[in-house]
Amino acid sequence: MNNDLLPNCKEELLEPFATKFKAVGHPVRLKILCIIARQDVPCVGDLWRCLNQPQPVISQHLAILKKTGIVTSEVQKTKRVYSIVDPFIKDLVTTIVCQIMAESAREAEEDKQTPLSPV
Repeated sequence: MNNDLLPNCKEELLEPFATKFKAVGHPVRLKILCIIARQDVPCVGDLWRCLNQPQPVISQHLAILKKTGIVTSEVQKTKRVYSIVDPFIKDLVTTIVCQIMAESAREAEEDKQTPLSPV
């Protein structure tokens, strides 16, 4: 492969991005990030109820996201709430959420335009 095509793509520069993509690549973690991006102050209870997953499962996924520096948490009254602190991932998740919402709206519009067949 011609290295001129990848002049600044040194492994040490790519590795942090690969780590982040690995962390957000799990479907449950991606769903967690989408929920965090759309809610003001989601706590663990909000997340496991939304995702219909046991609390320990959500906590394990949050620990991975926290360890990679993607999310942070703080205690507010009696709840631990989460936010996305990595600007790259925050932009990526925002784009994903917008894309999903646009596709859902498009599908809903198509459903409205599809005539019902007689029974």
